[in-house]
Amino acid sequence: MNTNESALLIEIENYILEIYNRKSKPKDFYDDLSRLLIEFNGIYNSDYSYFGCIEAFVELLRELNICLGCQGELAQQLKNLSFKYIQCRFEFYVSRHKRKLRDHRYSENENTAQLVKRMRTVSQRYSRILVVRLDLAYKKKYHHSVDIADFDNDMRILRQRIHNQDGIFKGLIEYAWALEQGTEKGYHCHLLLVYKGHEHKNAYGIAERVSEIWKKITFNQGCYFNCHSPEYLNQFEEQGTLGIGMIHRNDPDQVGNMLKAIQYLVRPEKEEQYLRVKVCKRMRTFG
Repeated sequence: MNTNESALLIEIENYILEIYNRKSKPKDFYDDLSRLLIEFNGIYNSDYSYFGCIEAFVELLRELNICLGCQGELAQQLKNLSFKYIQCRFEFYVSRHKRKLRDHRYSENENTAQLVKRMRTVSQRYSRILVVRLDLAYKKKYHHSVDIADFDNDMRILRQRIHNQDGIFKGLIEYAWALEQGTEKGYHCHLLLVYKGHEHKNAYGIAERVSEIWKKITFNQGCYFNCHSPEYLNQFEEQGTLGIGMIHRNDPDQVGNMLKAIQYLVRPEKEEQYLRVKVCKRMRTFG
């Protein structure tokens, strides 16, 4: 695969939303639309489930009866469809897109509430817990060769290792993960691991060892961000909001900060982090 699937899907979504909001036909409208359709056709998989706006392109592909390899010919055929007609078609899918986004936000709120409940229970059960956070992604130079099936497969392997408590995962008392898609990061995962505080103390070291496992799973295409690096932790320590690392049950501020910090797992800074494609409708993005 030579196309960056993640970036293309975000570009298509932004394009459809832009066209939907236009008052008049933009310059090179048919050329841009034909280019995106051809690129989308190159990555399209009929077995996949596409989010919201992307479904508009799926329907257009089904209707077009010429070879999508010729952009000029496709642009000519698209000119038989007026800008207003295509804009109305997009409007239908944008409405569905907005409904799905509302459903997504509701699901995020539910996931957040469940995770907070689980972590509150853990913090009450143990006198101290070690909360480890890291982000797993792919090196930018490999984004063009990693599609949603690769990401799903890599995550399945990692989750199985966690579930089996192999190696560094031995002794886990709680864990959570969230799959996302971003403009810069591409496909990525926020990972939370929780250990008994009297058995483990080095959160940074654990995150580093997990990153090595991720690199092996991804054949060295994977990269990571260790949330326990001193530079990253210092900014939260200075603000008195540090909520990862060693958390003591008898310190209400630490527990409170921890419960706030873990919400980032399913509530990223930007709302546009949802997956635009899944290998199937029931593909899990949180657990």
